Amino acid sequence: MTLQMPPLPRPTKREPELSPRFKFQIQMLEKGAEELHRNIGRIDDVLFKIKASGITVWVAMIGWGFSAESQRLIPLGAVVILGFWLLEGFFRGIQARYLAASMKLTHFLNDRDELDGCFRTQELPRDVIYPLAFRETEVTKLKMYVKGILAPGVSTLYLFLTVLNGFLWMASG
Repeated sequence: MTLQMPPLPRPTKREPELSPRFKFQIQMLEKGAEELHRNIGRIDDVLFKIKASGITVWVAMIGWGFSAESQRLIPLGAVVILGFWLLEGFFRGIQARYLAASMKLTHFLNDRDELDGCFRTQELPRDVIYPLAFRETEVTKLKMYVKGILAPGVSTLYLFLTVLNGFLWMASG
């Protein structure tokens, strides 16, 4: 005895044909989503390298200070920490722009009414089609930079290294 699947129901009304322009917009939307995720991943790689480089340079600076028995080199470790902290905050701010665009795109794609409206009018909103334009003001960019610097995933490591650097400076004197 073989089981047979019942036939699929036939659509009661015919779906409208998509215009070439709308098909192109959909393709660009897909490319934009892929590019967003690719850029977020690339920045993650850069952030990991910044963190690893910062720790390496800091350890080398502290090691040099102790091996040369020079108490003056130990405070330079704090300068190294600050430099890498600011650099990582800058890239976190850039990544925040991509994450915000990704969340906006996800919200759009999960909004059934808005998406249905787009298929009815065969027109996608301007801000979701690739290439996505970042239209932040300088003040907004600065806020993202500060947010990147103060993000717990960033600040915790650098604050720990700063405190450790202070203890090592006190121990060397």
